[in-house]
Amino acid sequence: MFRTARAEWKIGVRIFLVLFIVCFAQSAESADDDVASQVKTLITRKCLSCHNGNAAKGKLDLTTREALLTGGESGSAFDSKVPLNSLLWLRVRQNEMPPKHPLSSDEKQLLKDWLTTGAAWTGGPLDPLAVSSEHRAGLDWWSLQPLPSVRIPFVKSLVVRRQPIDDFIAEKLESQMLSMSPEAERRVLIRRVSFDLLGLPPSPEDVERFVPDDRPDAFERVVDQLLASPHYGERWARHWLDVVRFGESHGFERDLPRPNAWHYRDWVIAALNRDMPYDEFVRWQLAGDLLAPNDVEAIKAVGFIVAGPHDTVVPVVDTMRAMMRQDELEDIVGTVGQTFLGLTVNCARCHDHKFDPISTREYYQLASALSGIDHGEREVASPDAIRQGGSLNTPLKIYSAIATQPPAMKIHKRGSVKSLGEEVVPAGLSAVQGLTPGFDLRPDAIESHRRIQLANWITEARNPLFVRVMANRVWHYHFGAGLVESPNDLGFHAGRPSHPELLDWLATEFRASNRCGSSAGQRIELADAGAFSLKRLHRLLITSATYRQSSTLNPIAIKLDATNRLVWRMSPHRLEAEAVRDAMLAVAGELNTEIGGKGYSDVNSHFFKGTQFYDPIDLTGYASHRRTVYRMWARGGRSPFLDTFDCPDPSTTTPRRSVTVTPLQALSLLNNSFSLRMADCFANRLAKEANSSPDSQIGRAYHLLFGREPDAVELTLGREFITRRGLAAFCRAMWNSSEFLFVD
Repeated sequence: MFRTARAEWKIGVRIFLVLFIVCFAQSAESADDDVASQVKTLITRKCLSCHNGNAAKGKLDLTTREALLTGGESGSAFDSKVPLNSLLWLRVRQNEMPPKHPLSSDEKQLLKDWLTTGAAWTGGPLDPLAVSSEHRAGLDWWSLQPLPSVRIPFVKSLVVRRQPIDDFIAEKLESQMLSMSPEAERRVLIRRVSFDLLGLPPSPEDVERFVPDDRPDAFERVVDQLLASPHYGERWARHWLDVVRFGESHGFERDLPRPNAWHYRDWVIAALNRDMPYDEFVRWQLAGDLLAPNDVEAIKAVGFIVAGPHDTVVPVVDTMRAMMRQDELEDIVGTVGQTFLGLTVNCARCHDHKFDPISTREYYQLASALSGIDHGEREVASPDAIRQGGSLNTPLKIYSAIATQPPAMKIHKRGSVKSLGEEVVPAGLSAVQGLTPGFDLRPDAIESHRRIQLANWITEARNPLFVRVMANRVWHYHFGAGLVESPNDLGFHAGRPSHPELLDWLATEFRASNRCGSSAGQRIELADAGAFSLKRLHRLLITSATYRQSSTLNPIAIKLDATNRLVWRMSPHRLEAEAVRDAMLAVAGELNTEIGGKGYSDVNSHFFKGTQFYDPIDLTGYASHRRTVYRMWARGGRSPFLDTFDCPDPSTTTPRRSVTVTPLQALSLLNNSFSLRMADCFANRLAKEANSSPDSQIGRAYHLLFGREPDAVELTLGREFITRRGLAAFCRAMWNSSEFLFVD
């Protein structure tokens, strides 16, 4: 019995020792695997931008262990006998590699441990696009990831918080020992929100109703009234037309006019006014003629695709024609990618994207989905004609996208039409996480199937880029700078957002159905709207305490954050060119508020030796006093007055306008014929609406221009000026005031 027990005890000890050795070995192997995994990530992030594939620098490819052992021009990178004599380690230890950004001490230690234990390598080759580096974005880039569930932060500051937005902003400010600015004066607030939503100043009557209104939701009521105004669509359509490079002539050397392109502009205005859900708004612009083939409005909507320049010169040489077509297709693909995805997909036309994980193959996959589109006019029966029993023979032509069946798309090697590669299928981008890039189509798929699939893929609710881009774009217009500073690019060059959790929260709210925002025990009903409501998104931003901040400078905050990326105040901004002109018309009592229809033309257009010329003319009369969005936007027909205030060229997309302050602006406001006429009209209005007393006229002018009373000094200066120079000269001088041209 004793022997049996002793034998069993020995067997048990042996089993224990075997299990211990196995577990220890597995633990060591697991540790080695963990180190190897970390090193592979390190190599991908720090080295593969140069040492990858056949074009690797020094012919050193680091994507596999075999390539590491083979080495490059200097021999093997790993010495298995004396690991610390490995060329890889020597170059890294001496900070020669990576050349611009040497490894940290912890990273060097990790690499050293890996080499000295045999440079274990598990799994297949490294993917250069798997991990973001200091040189480019990888598949883990922040904007490509699915939207996470974001927790609204808790902050200790005592600033009144009106929306969850305020918690995100206050949290970041608290981390820097800063706080939000106090709320702006009510006269400032109503002027700010009126220009933001309508592009027009508030009337003195609107100001006087709002300022004494002590109801807790007084400001929200004003916001709702402005969002319901038909002028809202005009204001925000102008922003959208900037992005989609809308013009009413072809551009290039001939620059022929497009007399029926204005239908697209009117469609955008109407769609925004009725708060068409953003996903539907986009689908109609990409494939409206396919989704609703008998709807005139759908034909207007796809004018988006052909809103850009179009070279009407047809070369005799086939190669030149093919190159022109590819150039135009690049413009379309680039606009679609930047507008809806925030990615410069067009940079991958000739080679894989240098900074974002987009391949040349994927560029041509997207191009395949859009390659059946051409410029042209569609002749359709107008709604009035249809109601009266008319036919296609009955005043309506629309400049829009013309669909034809395209051939299968082939990769153009280095972008050359003379060097074609394999055929590609219409598809999306594999880098967008959470979506399947494939459309399940053949290379020769029907044109309508290609475009509908593309529209559905872009607007898919799980597409994180689709909602992030628009949430950031709307923030940009309300606050002067986006949470990501480049509204059209959320790739590597954009960097990272100033408030990443806030951007993701806004994007999630934007795609969600109507719900209530709550913060610090408050419950605020948002606009009655469903998913993808732009008006609801506007209201969410505008009713926040962040938006209501004053623009007062804080000497401590400005030292820490001179560009106001932390949003510790509202940044003042100058009115855009169109808003300057529209505000002058409104204040002078001359604004023609007619909505929609063919616009006015402030150029004399004539054709000479194969080219259309557009000479600026000085239009007068009420018919030409419409809002500037209704101007005929010929690409070669520039407006000296608007150009002075940085009005962009419609030939290119303008997601963010330049803002300059120059002497020419002051000279234009003093001497331009439009300024002179509006000053006369303004003076006539003051003479009618105020009595003959200069003080009354000055007071009325200040109410119309700034929404406030003049102080004693301003009254004295104004009275002296009018006595010496006259009322019209006083009005002309007021155009040049900073308080008129800038919004606090």
